[in-house]
Amino acid sequence: MSGIAVRQRTARGTLLTLTLGHTAADLSSGALWALLPFLVAERHYSYAAAGVFALTASVASALFQPLVGAHGDRREAWLLLPAGLVVAGLGIAAVGFTTAYGATLVAVVVCTAGAAAYHPEGARWARHSAGVAVTTDMSIYSVGGGVGWALGPLVVAAVLAPLGLHGTALIALIPFAAAVAVSIVVRRFDDDSPHAQRTGPGATALTNEWRPFGLLLSLFALSSGVTTGLLTFLPLFVLSDRGASPSTSNVMTSILLGAGACGTLLGGMGAHRLGRRWVLIVPQLVLVPAIAVLPSLSYAAMIPVVVVAGVAMNANMSVALVLGQEYLPARMGLSAGLIIGLSGGIGGLIVAALGVLGDAAGLAPVLYVLAALPLAVAALASQLPQPAAAPPGTVWSPRLEARP
Repeated sequence: MSGIAVRQRTARGTLLTLTLGHTAADLSSGALWALLPFLVAERHYSYAAAGVFALTASVASALFQPLVGAHGDRREAWLLLPAGLVVAGLGIAAVGFTTAYGATLVAVVVCTAGAAAYHPEGARWARHSAGVAVTTDMSIYSVGGGVGWALGPLVVAAVLAPLGLHGTALIALIPFAAAVAVSIVVRRFDDDSPHAQRTGPGATALTNEWRPFGLLLSLFALSSGVTTGLLTFLPLFVLSDRGASPSTSNVMTSILLGAGACGTLLGGMGAHRLGRRWVLIVPQLVLVPAIAVLPSLSYAAMIPVVVVAGVAMNANMSVALVLGQEYLPARMGLSAGLIIGLSGGIGGLIVAALGVLGDAAGLAPVLYVLAALPLAVAALASQLPQPAAAPPGTVWSPRLEARP
């Protein structure tokens, strides 16, 4: 087998292992949110205390990811991958054993910091191990996170139902095992690390494009607001306006998450074949009527529409991650940290504002506002230029490709 074939095979194994680690990291984050009902029931937390719990996780992620990403831009930081998973596992385990509320919040910060440490460096290594179809391979990595978020509540329910809150120690074994696998695989790839390529004697000058990156960050912050808003308010709308039970409303959440994972993968594949701009704009235009029609539908009629909305809302995820790396090729870690962390925090603020609207006017108007936001996302996407650091042969716009 030739050296090129061996490297391609090693790179593929590295990408899949990084995806597994991404799943474990986001499973830990998803498990935090799924622990809230158990904490309210067993420790008698108020809703205000539960809200502070959730806010702590969101703010910690928004702060840690850019800081960790910037650190990885300055020096080799592959150890952040296994270390982040171990710290995330320790944090999720501690939540089940702390009794004081303040100590529980510290455990939440520890878990979130560990997951945050994994993401920027994981995205950098995933890009480094990606093949020619960059957006497709990065979508595989991104899907790992979506799967982790979806599995988190299921794992919590399966483990804590028989064991109680102390079962969080068992959940921690998942990121611990992923840390071992990631450490072994990445070390094999270490001699050809992305940091060495960026700083070695053969490295070329890399120019950062901050203005388009700012547009991209604004775009993805709004998009995160739509995604978080749907995950937050659609189940509540089903519960309050359609008379569904809590378990039935959670089924809608599962459908949305599952469709979103499919949308991440399809968006990456579509960007490679149809053009990145197409994937950034067209799914957002599909989202507008898909969300706007939901308040007028019965529960059963919502399901196929929610599938369409879920696919469309996540179609730009891997594309945004790739574009951020190409707009800031000398700051890939900071780029990933800002896109994944900071934009998610801004999206959370959007959802908090929509919650005020929901208290004042009901949840149907909230859904109508969410339906309008993708128009702004599409407008910003139309202003994005093709990155100077995009690989040769990148398909940006089908319309432009068709010109003689």
